[in-house]
Amino acid sequence: MSNDSVVRCLLIPIKGEQLLLPSAVIAEISPYKQHEQLDNNPPKWLLGVINWRNQRIPLLSIEEALSLPTDSTTPKYRIVIVNGLEMTQTMPFYAFLATDVPRTLTVTEESLTNSNANTHRGTVFNVTLQDKTALLPDLTYLENILKNAQL
Repeated sequence: MSNDSVVRCLLIPIKGEQLLLPSAVIAEISPYKQHEQLDNNPPKWLLGVINWRNQRIPLLSIEEALSLPTDSTTPKYRIVIVNGLEMTQTMPFYAFLATDVPRTLTVTEESLTNSNANTHRGTVFNVTLQDKTALLPDLTYLENILKNAQL
């Protein structure tokens, strides 16, 4: 197995689902801290902003943004800080909540199988990895909805 075909990833638990993201797009995983609510009637998927490294960054409800089922339980959260890919000058980072500590995985093309499950808005596709289904979110989609919200 060559190193070219290996991607280090994080399997990130969210309410009822898991996201699979390359480790390179994650800036940090931090314990939950209270976020600041926005006053201007934000979209349902925008929880507010957090202060991180002397920057105010938007905090998404990833379930709302991806049209996934939501529930009212409040598990222990972690904040996943994502490196912005599309708008690095205006929005270098954004964040969403994970419901537990993400797991580090080394992923190869052979270890993934395309799941037959329907994809949700904002996801590229579903994969099965180690008998678990995970969603690959469309980061461009997430950044575009943030941009359109004019934060």
